[in-house]
Amino acid sequence: MSWHKTIQNGHTILAHKSLSEPVTHDWFDAAFWEKQNAITGESKGRNTTYFIKYLANNTEPKQTRHFVLRHYYRGGLVSKVLNDEFLYTGIENTRSIAEFTMLQKMVELDLPVPNPIAAMVTKVSGLWCRNDILIERIDDAKDGFYWLISQNLTDQTWQNIGATIKQFHQNGVYHSDLNIHNIMIDKNGKVFLIDFDRCEFKAPSDTWQQANLARLLRSLEKEKNKEQTFHFTDRHWQQLLLGYGQ
Repeated sequence: MSWHKTIQNGHTILAHKSLSEPVTHDWFDAAFWEKQNAITGESKGRNTTYFIKYLANNTEPKQTRHFVLRHYYRGGLVSKVLNDEFLYTGIENTRSIAEFTMLQKMVELDLPVPNPIAAMVTKVSGLWCRNDILIERIDDAKDGFYWLISQNLTDQTWQNIGATIKQFHQNGVYHSDLNIHNIMIDKNGKVFLIDFDRCEFKAPSDTWQQANLARLLRSLEKEKNKEQTFHFTDRHWQQLLLGYGQ
């Protein structure tokens, strides 16, 4: 196993063995990092994601790493009643642990994803729980949306996107929310996929793989309709399909 499991005061924590010190529930609280002046930025979508600069205390020389902290919230109408509480049906079925272990499996398959750092499940009243996750930030990478409103991606980068998606599909990875915001591209044009909440491994099948691509195309067209400076054309999609092998 590549992680440690601890249980403390109603919190179940999985932490990667690469960490040089114990992970406590405080690590999943933005206020804990704020007190250390370790929050380097935020991303505000439906909810806030925090970017954290972590300085390991037990290494010589001291090691600096960059993490992303995310709390799990519900969407849709049910969020009006249960904002961040989820039914607990076993630790392996919780949102954060499922994403953590899936990320670890993909790392072992050498797929381009962020490294999982730690995940926490907190039991609350009755059969409910809350979820948090820490992942490693990808160096010098921004999401595809950022690149497409700031510049026109090269044909090679579009082909890289297609080839990367193909790599995941060949390994049976179904990304339930494949959109341009969950595709990261670094300054060298390397492509990563992020945000594997509610994703899963499936037997490779042309049916779900083509539906996955169709979903991505719809998201690109939707963003183009909203943003006048969004650089996406039919030619770009054809380059993506070329990289995918179609």
